[in-house]
Amino acid sequence: MRINHNISALRANNQLGRTNKLLDSSLEKLSSGFRINKAADDSAGMAISEKMRTQIAGLNQASRNASDGISVIQTAEGALIEVESMLQRMRELSVQAANGTYTTEDRKAIQTEMDQLNEEIQRISDTTEFNTMKLLNGNIDRKSYSNDSKVNLVSLSDSVMVGDYSIKVIQDARQAVIVGKQIDTGGADVSTRTITKDEAGTITINGEQVEVNEGDTLVEVYEKLRDAGSVVDVNVFTSGSQTLPADIDDFIANIEANPELAGYSTVDMADDRYLVFVSEKYGTKSKVEIHCDNQELADIFGLSTTKASAKGIDAKIEPVRKDTATSTTPSIFENTATFSVEGNRVTVTDRDGFEMVFNIDVAAAKTEFTDGIIEGAAPPDPSGGSTLDVTVTVLEAGPMDLQIGANAGQTMAVRIPKVNPETLGIDKVNVLTDTGSQEAIALLDNAVNEVSAIRAKLGAYQNRLEHSISNLDVTSENMTESLS
Repeated sequence: MRINHNISALRANNQLGRTNKLLDSSLEKLSSGFRINKAADDSAGMAISEKMRTQIAGLNQASRNASDGISVIQTAEGALIEVESMLQRMRELSVQAANGTYTTEDRKAIQTEMDQLNEEIQRISDTTEFNTMKLLNGNIDRKSYSNDSKVNLVSLSDSVMVGDYSIKVIQDARQAVIVGKQIDTGGADVSTRTITKDEAGTITINGEQVEVNEGDTLVEVYEKLRDAGSVVDVNVFTSGSQTLPADIDDFIANIEANPELAGYSTVDMADDRYLVFVSEKYGTKSKVEIHCDNQELADIFGLSTTKASAKGIDAKIEPVRKDTATSTTPSIFENTATFSVEGNRVTVTDRDGFEMVFNIDVAAAKTEFTDGIIEGAAPPDPSGGSTLDVTVTVLEAGPMDLQIGANAGQTMAVRIPKVNPETLGIDKVNVLTDTGSQEAIALLDNAVNEVSAIRAKLGAYQNRLEHSISNLDVTSENMTESLS
């Protein structure tokens, strides 16, 4: 028995199968519009195409994000247009009230309209929003910094990453007790020299009084200061031997003439030597206070606009650094803000010119020095002081970051400052008098200029976003063509 094979039929069947597969693949590509639909189509090309597809989707979304950002800016500017219109009207009313032809009753009527316009500006500030986000209440501004125990909340910068950062005091501040002027030298031993005419009186040290009587030697005065030191932490010393040639009359007179002065004090003598008065302890509990000159920010964050006066020699402060084990050199404000260290004050200035000042007010620890009234060629060089680290925490707050790129970090920060009568400086305008009317005109000029500057910045934001949208759309189009 013989089995026959139809080779022609088998070949035709195999060819039909291959043709059907190619047809299916072609139909798949035609229906999807893509050359690569699965890894088998082109394994190397598949990896590239997926990256391109991801970028295209990101670019398209970034374009929509930028459009949303423009909508936010237009909403804010629309409100500011009305605010500026009201400011123009208020200025017109102020000019009207400044005219001497109006009676008190006339000015009261003008003031009533001024008050109503102020209230409307405040209402716009409180209620203008986009997607439930307030736009003119100051929330869309800079990042905030806080420390639970030592640092009040304050506004600063937009680009600093969230985290903990430290300011390190590397030399304690010192607090002195008395400042005297130059004294003449002589050959008398201080321990036997007595105080003569007109040198009795009271020396005030940190609020405590020390009586100085006629006939007291300088050593006796020193012992009185030592006794007062148990109350006010006073220590008087220099460096050198135990005797000091001095004209006691001039010395005591100058102590009396300079009560309650604080500072690391050196008294110059005629032969270029020094007498130094320094407190033994460095003050009370260590603290860092943040102050700002901007009344708006002071009100927002509950700050004092009065800077605390540092006592004694300024503490030396290291640059602000990120408080992590892996960080070595970069400042948290690098590429974001500049900072300068002057004595015990750290001033940070961000890219918009806003300044924040850290004042280190008195160090925490006590440093021991040689005790006594002695002679020396120069003030002592203190050593042994402890260091103080102050931690500043960057909170989640700040400007509106618009994601205008397909990749991480491709953002644009939009800041819209707080706009209300108080921040514009017109909350207390009063046109009931000629003087008040003149002041109101000047204040409203400033307010109009401020709102105009904000609108100009918003316009710049919008123009930038429009260019970004054009670039994103063109990039997406070209990348889609490459993917096809």
